[in-house]
Amino acid sequence: MNMKKMNLGILAVAVLAFVSVLAFNRGDDTTTTGESNPPVNEQPVVAENESPKPTENQTPSDTPVGAKALLSVPFVAQAPNANWDDPRQQDGCEEASLVMAYAWATGATSINKNDAEKTIIAMSEFEKEEYGNYLDLNAQDTAKLMKDYYNYSKTRVDLNITMDDIKRELSAGNLVIVPANGKKLNNPNFSSGGPVTHMLIIKGYDDAKQQVITNDPGTRNGNGYVYSYTTIFNAMVNYPSGYHEDQTGQPKAMIVVMK
Repeated sequence: MNMKKMNLGILAVAVLAFVSVLAFNRGDDTTTTGESNPPVNEQPVVAENESPKPTENQTPSDTPVGAKALLSVPFVAQAPNANWDDPRQQDGCEEASLVMAYAWATGATSINKNDAEKTIIAMSEFEKEEYGNYLDLNAQDTAKLMKDYYNYSKTRVDLNITMDDIKRELSAGNLVIVPANGKKLNNPNFSSGGPVTHMLIIKGYDDAKQQVITNDPGTRNGNGYVYSYTTIFNAMVNYPSGYHEDQTGQPKAMIVVMK
C-alpha cells in the first residue's frame, strides 16, 4: 500500500514537471515572436549635414574681381546679311547671342555670316515647333534653348543680380548674356529707338571708364560696343517669354555661360 502511494506520488510529480516545461516553452516562443518584428518608423531620415541644392541666383563669391576683364568672343549681328525684313531675324537677338556664345564656348574665333543666318532661321523654326514661339525668350528659356538646340548645358541663370555679379563672372572667365529693354540702351544705331525686348552679350568691363564691353547683335556696329554701367544696368530686365509682354516687376537676370 505504501509502495503504491509512493509510485503514484512520483508519477504525479513527473506529470506536473512535464506540464510546467511545456507552458514555459510556449510562453517564451510568444515573447520572442513579438519582439522580432518591432514597429517600423516610416519617416525618412535626412542627414543633418546635407547641403542644400544651389539656388538659381547663386554666384561664385570667392572669385576676385579685377579692375577690368575682356573675353575674346566672335561677333555676328542678328540679321547677318542685313535681311531685317525677315521677322525671324528682326526678333533674332536671343538666337544671335546664342550663336556667339556657342562659338566662344567651342573655341571658334570667327563666325561666317551666311552660316549664322541659316542657324538663326533654323533655331527660330526649332523654337516655333518645340515651344510655339520664337519672338521673345526670357533668360531661363534662352538657356533652355541653348541646351535643346546645341546640346550645351554649361549655363546658369542668375536673378536679382548686380553689376558686381556680372564683373565677378567675367573675372572668372565666364561669358554673360543679359536680357534688356532695348529702348533704354539709347543706342543710336537702333531704328525707332530700339526694341522693347533685346538680348546681348557682355564680354568685358572697365572700371576706370565705368563701361561694359558688349557684342550687341542689334546692330552691325555691335562688336565691342560699350555702354556705361548706369545705362546697361537700368536697361536690364528679364522680360517674359511671348511677345512684348508687360515687364513691370520683372527682375534683372543674366545667363552665365561656362566653358
